[in-house]
Amino acid sequence: MSETKFESVSSLVDNYQVNDTELDDIVKDKEMSDAWQRYHLIGDMIRDDVPQALELDLSDEIAAAIAQEPTVLAPKESGQVFAALKAKVVQFAKPAGQMAIAASAAGLMIFGVGQQSNTEEELIPSQVIQTAPFGGIANPVSYNTQSNSREAQKQAYVEQHRRFQALLADHQQQIKLSATGVDASAAAQQENLKQNKQDMAEEQNK
Repeated sequence: MSETKFESVSSLVDNYQVNDTELDDIVKDKEMSDAWQRYHLIGDMIRDDVPQALELDLSDEIAAAIAQEPTVLAPKESGQVFAALKAKVVQFAKPAGQMAIAASAAGLMIFGVGQQSNTEEELIPSQVIQTAPFGGIANPVSYNTQSNSREAQKQAYVEQHRRFQALLADHQQQIKLSATGVDASAAAQQENLKQNKQDMAEEQNK
């Protein structure tokens, strides 16, 4: 990957505006998509948002789970965020709308890491040793808890991948609409972006 590509991904992660060509490259180029995920993970680690017990060696199991999932062609109506995105897809045809979808995707990725962190934090306290009351042998229960934690991480990651793919599908649809000359109101775009951010903030607080 060239230095220019790295700079484009870094700029988008830092919420700086990039042009349509660079945004399309990030969506279509696997190396740039991988860099996008790495940069967000690095940011979470710097902010200490990643739990110490997080297991990162899940690639084989996650790949198998994703392979069994059906291809997502459109976002599911699961909450106000995705309902708003589906209802206003035409209004995101112009570059401002495309940037809004990219921002929503970034927010969902970060929110997904946060969900995994919360799952870990809830499970870690239960990983203790139960002692026998009359001098018996201690009964370790951490193995089953770790197994549940691993499964929860995998399911959360698969769900996050499904949502991210749905947003990318919306982005591709918007590019096609833009090519046919569909216009949208700038005021409506700004209001929709603001509403999406508020909805994602409410989802994180739940």
